Amino acid sequence: MATDELLLRRQEAWLRVYGWAKPAVSFGYFDTRAVAGRIFPGAAEYIRRWTGGGIVDHRHGITYTLTLPAPPEGAPPYPPASHLYEWIHGALAHALQQSGVECSLLLSDAPDGGRACWASPVASDIVNPAGQKLAGAGQRRHRGAVLHQGLIQQCSPLPGWERILAERLSKSVEFVDSAVPWSGFEAELARLCDTKYLAPDWEDETHGRRRPRES
Repeated sequence: MATDELLLRRQEAWLRVYGWAKPAVSFGYFDTRAVAGRIFPGAAEYIRRWTGGGIVDHRHGITYTLTLPAPPEGAPPYPPASHLYEWIHGALAHALQQSGVECSLLLSDAPDGGRACWASPVASDIVNPAGQKLAGAGQRRHRGAVLHQGLIQQCSPLPGWERILAERLSKSVEFVDSAVPWSGFEAELARLCDTKYLAPDWEDETHGRRRPRES
């Protein structure tokens, strides 16, 4: 999660595809660890995301992140989240289709299945011909920039789908095959983990939103 925030701060567009060191479940910014544990018990890690969205089981599937830098001064802001979601997932659906996965964008929200993300597909999620959800995501905007955190499950795209997605999203792509994308990254990551993602407020069930009243 800290890596994704650092990528967002760079004011560059990044597509990151990564795995998990331990069996993990993530939950949206306004959700709680307790609820995540009840819905998906037995994970080694329960991690609050900086984005919204539901509770996601990362023990299966492919996780990716897309960051979009804030538009230049004087330029219009990005379109509404629903439009961005459709654009990004349209590109992802194309990449999956080109990689042997039968899929399409869901046209409207499915019936609410609760807080587990995969139980409640929404418009522009990616589904297979049977209507099963294959890809969903959460978004956050910060000072005009966009963080999009997504997951692909219940399908196995052929190797190279990431390159197809990147080239669908941008006319110019540079590939970085390293966990250290720039010099000094590790030190920045350690500082952000210590001050935010490993701090008590981040793990607090209220996320610091409620403060004790003064006596």
